[in-house]
Amino acid sequence: MTPRVSVLMTIYNSDLYLKEAIDSLINQSFMGWELIAVENGSSDKSIAILNNYQDSRIRVFPFSENIGRTPALRFAFKQAQGEFIAVLDSDDVSRPERISEQISFLDLNPEILLVGSWVEYIDESSNILSTSKPYSDSKKLLDCLGWMNPITHSSVMFRKSAAKEVGGYPEELIYAQDYGLIISLAQSGEIAIIPKFLCKFRILSSSMSNSLEYALTVAIEGKMLLYHALNVLNLSSYSRRQNRRAIAICDIKIGIILIKQKNIVEGIKVLLKGVMSDPSSLFINGKTQKILNKISIS
Repeated sequence: MTPRVSVLMTIYNSDLYLKEAIDSLINQSFMGWELIAVENGSSDKSIAILNNYQDSRIRVFPFSENIGRTPALRFAFKQAQGEFIAVLDSDDVSRPERISEQISFLDLNPEILLVGSWVEYIDESSNILSTSKPYSDSKKLLDCLGWMNPITHSSVMFRKSAAKEVGGYPEELIYAQDYGLIISLAQSGEIAIIPKFLCKFRILSSSMSNSLEYALTVAIEGKMLLYHALNVLNLSSYSRRQNRRAIAICDIKIGIILIKQKNIVEGIKVLLKGVMSDPSSLFINGKTQKILNKISIS
C-alpha cells in the first residue's frame, strides 16, 4: 500500500545515534509510513546499521560520497510516495505519537501546509538539556519568521503537493534550506505548531558548526533569508523592527568571522555596518557579552 507519510532522513557518519532515530519511527503508533534513508557517503558504520533492518518500509539510497545536505534532501523528496512529508535527522528522535498527531492535525486543518511541534533538546546521552516551545498561534508563528526560524526541522510535517509547488528545498542554500522552505510555504498558506513535545533534537559537542567556514555561510544565508522574509511575508511592525535587528546581528557575526579569517578591513566594514544600522543589536537585553560569545568561533 502507498504510505501516507514519507519520512526524509539524510545520514552522514551518524552510527552512534542512527539506530535510536530509526527505532523511534518503527515504534510509531501510526504504521503507514516509509523512510527515505539517504546514506550520504558515510565512512562509519551507518550503512551496516541500515542494512540490519528487514523492514520493507525502510528504503535505503546509498551514495559513495557526500553530495551535500540540500541535494540529499531534494533527492529524498523526489523518492517520496506519501501525501505528507516528515523529516527526522539521523541523530534525532520522534516520540511514538508524533506521526499520528501530525496527520490528524493536517487532516482536520486543510489550510495548514506545514506543522511542527514543541521540541526537547537532548545531549549525546539523551538527557534533556532544554526545550523549545514556539507559538501555536499561526499569526504569531508567521511573524517570528521575520527574525528567526522558530520551527525545528526534525519536528516538521508538510504537504508534499504544496512543497512541490514552491520548488521544494531551495537548491541555492547549503545549510538554511529548511528556513527557506518554511518561508516559501508560509507565502502560500498557513503554518502551525502542535503544542506538544513530539520531537527530541540532539545537541552534539563535536560539530562542523565549530568551523569558521560553516559559521560564515550560515550567517550569510541567514541574512539573505531575513531580507527575503521581509519582502514576501505580511509581517507586523514589531516583526519588521526585529528583522532589522536580526540583520544587523548577522552583519556583526559576518564581520567578526571575516576578522578571524584575517580579512580585517572588510570585516571591520561589515561589523560597523551592522552596529550603525541598529546600535541596539549589541545590547539586546543588556547581554552584549553573551551575544559575542555565541558568535565568536575559536
